[in-house]
Amino acid sequence: MKKGDRIIGGLALLSVAIIVIKLAGAMYGYDLIQMAVDATKPKAAGGWPTVAN
Repeated sequence: MKKGDRIIGGLALLSVAIIVIKLAGAMYGYDLIQMAVDATKPKAAGGWPTVAN
């Protein structure tokens, strides 16, 4: 197995995992990717996260 094949296989697995996470979040009404992004944002002065939209 060549190194390029392993990289392509890894990217394919990553893309499938992202799609599964998006679908699972859609089924339960949550945008899991956006929640993860919001969790990493710095908090505002009052301790509450700043509103993105």
